Order: sequence, then C-alpha cells, then structure tokens
Amino acid sequence: MARVAGGAVLRNLSNLFRIRIMNTVIERQPQGSVKPAELSDWLVSHGVATVTTEECAHLLGVAMGELSQRLTGSRAKTKIVSVARGLWAAVPAEYREAGAPEPVRYVDGLMDFYGCSYCVGWLSAAALYGASHQAPQVFQVATERQIRDRQVGRSRLEFHARSYVRDLPKRRVSLSAGSVFAATPEATMLMVSADLLYSGGIDNAATVVAELADEADPDVEAILVCAPMFPDSAVCRLGWLLDHVAGMRGLEQMSSYCRATGDPAMLSPYAGRSGPIDKEWNVIVNREVEADV
Repeated sequence: MARVAGGAVLRNLSNLFRIRIMNTVIERQPQGSVKPAELSDWLVSHGVATVTTEECAHLLGVAMGELSQRLTGSRAKTKIVSVARGLWAAVPAEYREAGAPEPVRYVDGLMDFYGCSYCVGWLSAAALYGASHQAPQVFQVATERQIRDRQVGRSRLEFHARSYVRDLPKRRVSLSAGSVFAATPEATMLMVSADLLYSGGIDNAATVVAELADEADPDVEAILVCAPMFPDSAVCRLGWLLDHVAGMRGLEQMSSYCRATGDPAMLSPYAGRSGPIDKEWNVIVNREVEADV
C-alpha cells in the first residue's frame, strides 16, 4: 500500500532512497505484538502489501539486525519474500506455491520505497487493458531512472529507464491482486511501437495495437499529446498499424502529424530500408506484417 514520505527528500550519492514515515497501520500496533510465524497473515489481513525491515522489526519487537534470522521460517514457507534490500512483500496463501505474489501487488510499494516515478508499460500494460493474446513473459516497468531487474518467485521484473515517465499520461489500474500506475492505452501503444524489442517484434506489436484499439477505444488526440515524447518513427509506425492492421477510423490529424516528420520511418527497424513508401504515414513498408487478429 502507498506510504507517505515525510520531511525533505534525502539525496545520497546513489539517489536511491527517501525519508519515509512508518506505515500508520503498523505504527499504531504495539511493538512486539506480532509473532514471526503470524507476520505474513497479519500484514495481509491489514491490507499491507509491502513492509520495510524497520517496520517488520517494530511488529516483531526485535533489533533490525536480527530480523533476517527471525524470518527464516516464514521465508522457507514462502509466507514472506524479499523484493528489495530492506523491503518485504507478504505472500497471501494463494500465491505461496508460486513463491511470491503477482507483481501488481508489490510494485507500487517497491517504487515508493525507491522514491522513483514509474508506470507499467509495453506488453504488461497492454495485458492490464485486456490485450493479452500473447501474455508477456516478464513484468515490464518504465522508471525515471535505472532500477535493477529482478526475479521474485516465478515473476521476472524488468525496469527500463525512460525520460518521459513523469510526464507520460498514466492511470491507476486496480485488480484483485493489487493496483498499479500504468501508461494509458494511447501511451502504451506508442511504447509498444517505439520499442519493438520489448514488444516481441513488429508482428506481435501489430497484434497488441489491434487488440488495444478494439478493447480500449483509443483517442487520437490523446495519442498526439504523447507523440512528442517519442521518436517520430514510433508515431509513424503506430499510425500505419492503426490504419492497416486495426482498421481504425478518424486518423486524419495523426496522419498530418506523421507527414510533417522528417525521413520516412522503417516499419521494421530490423529489415533494411528496401520497400515502398506509404506517404500517408511516412513509412517505408520494408516487410509484410502478420498480425494474429
């Protein structure tokens, strides 16, 4: 759950952490009132998804240096799992066989712990909006600075630093497992079109864009608000996909934007510059696109 940062922000050399006030639910609990074996269930029952080492030590009434040893049993039974040095996630009973909760349960708390703006993006954001024809193998998060990738239980988390994260339109998406900030459907389309390596290639990107167009009813003006944050090639590529694969109408304003860009974009940046130029979208159609729609 969200935590409140108190006082001024502490900027050390690594610029990783900020001053934090203890979770008020935990602070009100008498020190040492929770037994180690009961910690995970207590956190889950009180709606606390992530907890710091300091907060755990308060609940258990032990020194912070003793905490790891006291949690040995709970960690062995995957009742609690480390998601960062100094941060723990409670594992509800239904996730213990998987070794950890779904990332949507703890990513918000993890990014708050690092004091880092973020949004779920690319295929992971598309899946949150129902474009899950091919479920992503990793949980993809855009961050304002570089965060180390990690494996938590069966989930692989990838963090990609992007300068646009603070300004990119995003929304809070709530699921039964938790809630996260995700790029809006329009911003997600641009992310998918800009980073084909993270999107499974042009064919999968085309599939995802078509599914998002069908599921999320994207707004062209909202796409153009985001467009200056991305390379012109991504905007042109997305316009072509919305037109030729998704069959979306009302793209005249977006087409005008693309025609005013510079050199033609390659539909696939990995297929060479050979192919006809679609002047409507300023795109070199350098390979055939096979979307699974």
